[in-house]
Amino acid sequence: MLPFVAEVRTRGPPGTDPLGTRPALPRVTSCQLLRQEHDLIWQVVGAVEMLTAGMQGCRGVPTPFSGAIDFFASFVDGCHEVKEEEGLLPVLAGYGVPAEDSVTGLLAEHAEGRRLVGALRRLPAERLESEAVALVQAYLALLRRHMARENAVLFPYAERVLSPSDETRLARVFAEVEQRAMGPGGREVVLALAGAVTEACHALKPPSGREKVLVRDIMRTRTGMVLPHDSLASAVERMRVLGSRELPVVEHGRLVGILARSDMEPHVGHHEWTTVRTAMSADPVTVDADAPIATVALLLLERSFNGVPVVEGGRLVGMVARRDLLRVLAGDDPQSPT
Repeated sequence: MLPFVAEVRTRGPPGTDPLGTRPALPRVTSCQLLRQEHDLIWQVVGAVEMLTAGMQGCRGVPTPFSGAIDFFASFVDGCHEVKEEEGLLPVLAGYGVPAEDSVTGLLAEHAEGRRLVGALRRLPAERLESEAVALVQAYLALLRRHMARENAVLFPYAERVLSPSDETRLARVFAEVEQRAMGPGGREVVLALAGAVTEACHALKPPSGREKVLVRDIMRTRTGMVLPHDSLASAVERMRVLGSRELPVVEHGRLVGILARSDMEPHVGHHEWTTVRTAMSADPVTVDADAPIATVALLLLERSFNGVPVVEGGRLVGMVARRDLLRVLAGDDPQSPT
């Protein structure tokens, strides 16, 4: 069985050879698959963050919240992270994982995530209202940091060192984990659960009687951007004109990186002939347009970012910067021009 996200997102002929006697070679690498699964997890995380922002003071816990816990337990803890533990990390251990992403550290974060989800599942109904929000927010924060570091450090490193034989081995391990964790038809169930949780979270209104301020309310939709093959010199000029310290990098309509002033410092004196792709940070941390602004504020604070891209379906729809949050705190209209 091919991993479910790859099969859903990579359309094409059935996964067999012309005789239909054996599985076809995987169409995506192990890291591409894990990134795709991250995209699915980000989708649910953003929706649940929006829901938890409106749960304080509500009577009872919305139904989608329980579905989200099931998704995190069955797919994130029981399948996605097991693929890393039984497949990717043991293979990488033979090459030497970068110090900032030690196997021990990654496994510790997996264990902490499972502890938090387990605590959520064990809470009796009468205590959900008072304790669930704090637990789920701690879990979502851990999950965001963990996936962002894997996207930025672990996966690019793995893509540099993994051999074709490693990829064949990982494809087999991933298929075995998926079969064991979800069984026949399990991938469709997980996709349906993720979609149902996301839609239900977005359909719920905050119980306070007024709308919460969301990322889409304050993001700037007219934001400058650069292409991967642009020169750093042109990027510097665009930053100067826009008064910005970072620019999203877009290719074929999709966000592929972010370029900050600090990224260009090692290339001073060579801006004219150095491309954006050389200096940019690939797989940047992003937020969903329907996430509460508190999520962005925490992200900017914890990661010391000046701004963060807003994406929908992998496509850039805006940017949120520190100054946008400050305008809201100052009482300015979040939709007023910058």
